[in-house]
Amino acid sequence: MNNNNYILNQQSDDRGIITDNQGVTHKLALYALLGFIFLMPWADGIYDGLPRILGILSFGLSGLLLVTRGTHTNYSYYHLFVALLWTWIIVSLAWSPDNVLGSELAVTGFQLMLLPFVFTFVIDNKKNLLLAYQSYVAGAVVAFGFIFNNYLHNVTEFYGRYTIANIDTDLMSYILALAIPMAAYLAKSYENKFMVFFNIIAIPIIMYAIFLTGTRTGFIIGMLGIFYWLFTQRKASLKIKLVMFMLFFLSISVVLTFAPKASVDRVLSAGSSIKSGDLNYRTVIWKTSIQEWKNSPIIGTGVGGLYSQLSRKHVNYAWAHNTFIHLLTENGIIGVTLYILMIISILYFILRAPFEEKIFLLSLLLVMLVSQIALHTHIQKATWFSYSMLFIHAFSTAKQRV
Repeated sequence: MNNNNYILNQQSDDRGIITDNQGVTHKLALYALLGFIFLMPWADGIYDGLPRILGILSFGLSGLLLVTRGTHTNYSYYHLFVALLWTWIIVSLAWSPDNVLGSELAVTGFQLMLLPFVFTFVIDNKKNLLLAYQSYVAGAVVAFGFIFNNYLHNVTEFYGRYTIANIDTDLMSYILALAIPMAAYLAKSYENKFMVFFNIIAIPIIMYAIFLTGTRTGFIIGMLGIFYWLFTQRKASLKIKLVMFMLFFLSISVVLTFAPKASVDRVLSAGSSIKSGDLNYRTVIWKTSIQEWKNSPIIGTGVGGLYSQLSRKHVNYAWAHNTFIHLLTENGIIGVTLYILMIISILYFILRAPFEEKIFLLSLLLVMLVSQIALHTHIQKATWFSYSMLFIHAFSTAKQRV
C-alpha cells in the first residue's frame, strides 16, 4: 500500500485520533511491541533476555512492515531532533576519556534512537495508543508484585529500601510513577467497567510500590500523577467524588500503616532534604559536573566521560543525577540544546491538542521533567517510550484539528 492510499484509508474517532485497518504483519509487530512495553517496568531486573528478544522481534517486524506497506506521514521534528541528539552522543565517543563505558552507552544510545521511530510507526491509531498505555500500566502492576514479594521476604537495598533485583530504587520509582497518570487517563477512556476498575485500583497499588522503594523523588512525581487523577474527577457527581475522596484517604492510610517505617520516613523527609540544600549529596555532584563542563562547554567531555572526570575529584558517581546537567557535561551545549528542542517539538503539539488530552499529556510530561531534576533518566527505555507516546498522542489529536 502506498503512502497516499494509507492516509486516505485512515479514519478518525471521536477524540480525533487516527484509526485504520491492520494487516497481519502490522498486528504481529504490534503484539511484539506491546509485549516489549509490558516487560519494560520489570523484566530487566528478572531476566533482560526476554525484553531484548521482543525488542529485536519488534524491530524486525517493523522493518518488514516498512518494506511491505511503506511509511506514513506521522513523523515530525521530534524524530529529527531524536536522531540528531543520539547521533551527536554516539559521535562524542571519539573524545570520551572512557572508551569502555562510552562504547556501551553508544550502543545503548543507538538502540534508544530507533525506539521512537518504531513506536510511531506501529502505534498509529487510538486503539493501539490505549493498548500501549495499558501494557505499561499492567507491567507496573507486575513490578509491584515483585517489589512486594521482596518486602515480604525482607530483600532490601540501601537504607532498607525495596526494588526489583538489578534495578536501582530511584529508577524503579520513576518507572512506576510514569504509570500513574497513564492509569488515570485509561480509567476515563474505557467504557468497560472492569478496565475502569483495574486502572483505578492500579493507582494506589503503584503508589504503594513507590513507598516501598523509599524514594523521595518517586513520591513527589507520583503525587503529580495522583493530582492529575483527582483532576479528572472534577466533573463527576457528588457521590463519585465522595467515593474517590474516601478511596484516596484509605489508600494513604494503608500505605502509612503497611509500608515499612524506614521507607515511609525516608519518603516523607523530602521536604527536609530540600530545605537542607544538599538533596542527598546531589548538589555536590552537580557543582562538580558543571566545573568539568566548563573545560569543554560546546562539545562536552564525551559519552561516558563523566565518571572518569568526577572520580579524579573523588566524587564516586558515573551520573550527574540530573538529566540536563549530565547531558550538558558529557555532550556540551550542543547535546543539551538538541534535547530541549526535542521536548519543545513535543510541547508544540501538546498545546494544540483538545483540553482533556492536553491536561493528561502535560501531566505525564511534568512527571518526566520534574524527575529529571534529580535523576538521569535519558538513557532509559521508559523515558523514550513516554516521550514517544506524548508525541504520538499529541500529534494525532492536533493533526485532526487542523
